[in-house]
Amino acid sequence: MSRPRTEHVAYVKQQLVTRIRDGHHLPGRRFLSNRALARLFEVSYQTADILIRELVHDGLLIRRPGSGTYLPGPKLDQSSVLLIFHPRAKRKNSFGANLLDRLTDRLEKDHIDWRMSWTCPDTSSKRPITTTRFPIIWDRPEAVNAVIRQRRFALVLNDRPPAGLGATLIDSVSVDDYSGGAHAAQFLTLKNPRPRRMAVLAGPRNDARSAARVSGFLSVAQAAVFHARTWFYEAGLSVVDRLLASRPEGIFCCNDRFAQAVLRRTTDRGIPRPLIIGFDDAPIAQWLNLTTIAIPWEELVAAAVGAVKRRQLQPFSSAIAQLVSTRLVVRS
Repeated sequence: MSRPRTEHVAYVKQQLVTRIRDGHHLPGRRFLSNRALARLFEVSYQTADILIRELVHDGLLIRRPGSGTYLPGPKLDQSSVLLIFHPRAKRKNSFGANLLDRLTDRLEKDHIDWRMSWTCPDTSSKRPITTTRFPIIWDRPEAVNAVIRQRRFALVLNDRPPAGLGATLIDSVSVDDYSGGAHAAQFLTLKNPRPRRMAVLAGPRNDARSAARVSGFLSVAQAAVFHARTWFYEAGLSVVDRLLASRPEGIFCCNDRFAQAVLRRTTDRGIPRPLIIGFDDAPIAQWLNLTTIAIPWEELVAAAVGAVKRRQLQPFSSAIAQLVSTRLVVRS
């Protein structure tokens, strides 16, 4: 510029740098046009053009002839997805395995190209997710953190994104675990209107899904809570003896594998079977003839695929969180 830069113009440039660096504009996305910049910050078109050129020279923006000005970064392919799942989903009949099977079937039915990944970025190295595919993440918080660092959109299944920037970037579809736990308590209370003792066999203490189910149950009824180290049958079996020592009249198991562990131990010890309700409605629930709080798998998967399609149509729209309600399945 032929004359000294005014304080207002210097302020405008600093604001533009801040908008770029704090994630207000996403990598690969179109930046403000000269005309939009001039109107937004009340500067002339010529000044706006000079500022954009300086940001391009500084490496903060790139210009594509005939297209416009963009932030550096790959152009994301919203038409295909990358599934990033915890390896626990490899375990047959587990929640993750069931979710993965149903989701991939639905993606193929809807002609959405997908690729599987059992690995994700190491949090300590801050390695980025290099694929341009739209990430769908289950139980991999490291991948969620990597997506947020890159200011990318993603979909998280059966979990909530971190508050703040994560909530603006990451769509989520999850089961309403809290209401499911409350429903379990209501069932046990109706079956035994004056229960003296109730117990909950819960998942790991730091697991959000387990915590929501337990909190929902305790909002309706009092109970002693016993935590297993993992969600697997063996972990539930390791704490069943302590639970049974409390002589509960009703037991809420936070997944059906835990219910299997309780039934196994009562059979081995010749103890009368207490009133039990599980959670998930996994195949084992049918084999055990178990009353359980069922995850509506079809609705869960349909909501997930619907979120993918919405992101394809509106790639930069605000993130949406969806809760899918559970239902009670009573077996005699």
